[in-house]
Amino acid sequence: MMESGAILIYLSAKTGKFLPQRDRGKYVALQWLMFQMGHIGPMFGQVHHFLRSAKEPVPYAIERYTKEKDRLYGVLDRRLGEEKYLAGEYSLADIATTPGSRATSGTRRT
Repeated sequence: MMESGAILIYLSAKTGKFLPQRDRGKYVALQWLMFQMGHIGPMFGQVHHFLRSAKEPVPYAIERYTKEKDRLYGVLDRRLGEEKYLAGEYSLADIATTPGSRATSGTRRT
């Protein structure tokens, strides 16, 4: 099996943990998991690359991906202002989102 989101869904199904049992909660958790997979993961990866790994600074890319990172943090901040966890209860969405969001909180070019 490949793809982290699919792996998390599989493990959740096998263990009966980290995915709410009620349909509404389950789909909210899956929504936030897809948000991580489609936005947080790819965009934060670009921030990391252009701020930490690129051989030369690329100002356009740095600005673009830093702005997008900041916008995505805004989405997360608004959601976590409404609920303690992304799906309302601790779920695979939080498991997927937390490592990447912590890693980019202090990004800067060295």
